[in-house]
Amino acid sequence: MAQSRKESQADLLRSPLPTPQWGSQSGSAFTVRAVVTINASPTDVLNTLLDTTQYPAWNNFVPKVDFPTLSPSTTSLPKGRLGPDILFMEHVDMFGHGKPSGLVKIKLLMTTLKETDEHNGSKSYEALWLGKGYPAWVLRSERVHAISCDNDGVTTYDVWETFSGPLAQLVRFFVGTTLVKRFKQWNEELRDYTEARCHN
Repeated sequence: MAQSRKESQADLLRSPLPTPQWGSQSGSAFTVRAVVTINASPTDVLNTLLDTTQYPAWNNFVPKVDFPTLSPSTTSLPKGRLGPDILFMEHVDMFGHGKPSGLVKIKLLMTTLKETDEHNGSKSYEALWLGKGYPAWVLRSERVHAISCDNDGVTTYDVWETFSGPLAQLVRFFVGTTLVKRFKQWNEELRDYTEARCHN
């Protein structure tokens, strides 16, 4: 069992997937990915993802989000809700206990939110978060959240983040395996919270 779990994690710390902003990456680039199915609509899953005021209730990897600058996009949305062109700061607990130390913060920019009407009558979404903590020539990262629904009404939430640039190799060496665990935890906790809200 331990061996199969290790192999499963290795499969998710994988060669780089292309992202909309940076395209295909090479060299020391790598991707962390997690996929989960959720018994809720794609819109319900999206709402859980974008409503950061509820992160303390379910998200033990990123239990807190700040908005360092106010923009017209920020003020036009409900408090704490993410949307395109919004810059935000994740307070991260790399141990996954929901207790951010204040030392690990990740600055991100939500660049786009795409909505598509599918042939089965449901909607699919793609939200893009661009890493802004380092100059692009040092470290590039982009997180893609893809939310879709199959014909049986089950939603798939697929999130991956591709890292590239000179610092990517250090990120992989020091925290790559931890990020795999935390992405998996994020997905499972988002699933549990969303299903509980939709079915209770």
